[in-house]
Amino acid sequence: MMFVLLLTQTFPLVMIIPPVYRLMAPLGLTNNLMGLIVIYSAFNVAFATFLMQSFFDAIPKDLEEAAMIDGCSRFQALRRVILPLTLPGMGATLGFVFTAAWSELLFALMLINSDSQKTFAVGLLTFIAKFGVDWGQMTAASVLALIPVCIFFAVIQRYLVQGLTAGAVKG
Repeated sequence: MMFVLLLTQTFPLVMIIPPVYRLMAPLGLTNNLMGLIVIYSAFNVAFATFLMQSFFDAIPKDLEEAAMIDGCSRFQALRRVILPLTLPGMGATLGFVFTAAWSELLFALMLINSDSQKTFAVGLLTFIAKFGVDWGQMTAASVLALIPVCIFFAVIQRYLVQGLTAGAVKG
């Protein structure tokens, strides 16, 4: 199963855009931010699953069994024991997925046409004219684009550092 998930990541995005557009158009998800949310979620599932697998593999099965001996059901053991131990991994995964979605340009450029629905990355392209680039305004807009990312990483920094080191070693 993991092989199939990873295999989906090998296709170039340029090759995937026409079929995705043909799927999204009849559903009314073109020129709509909900369509981008669906696309970004679908394309980041494989990476997030691959990244989180190492964190779940690092948790000993004995912890779950001990929680079940203490009276927890399987779901309670997952919620009270396993998930809190994977919070650093979730923080690291969330950081990578958020950055990928925030900086993605190709799908947003192809699926969104109206100015009111454009993402920040597509909006930065408006500073590029046919015969020149307005470097001052583009740089100012790029700095503004970094502010939400910096705030996001400041909030998850603790989990990100723990997660990047914890999932790398098993045993």
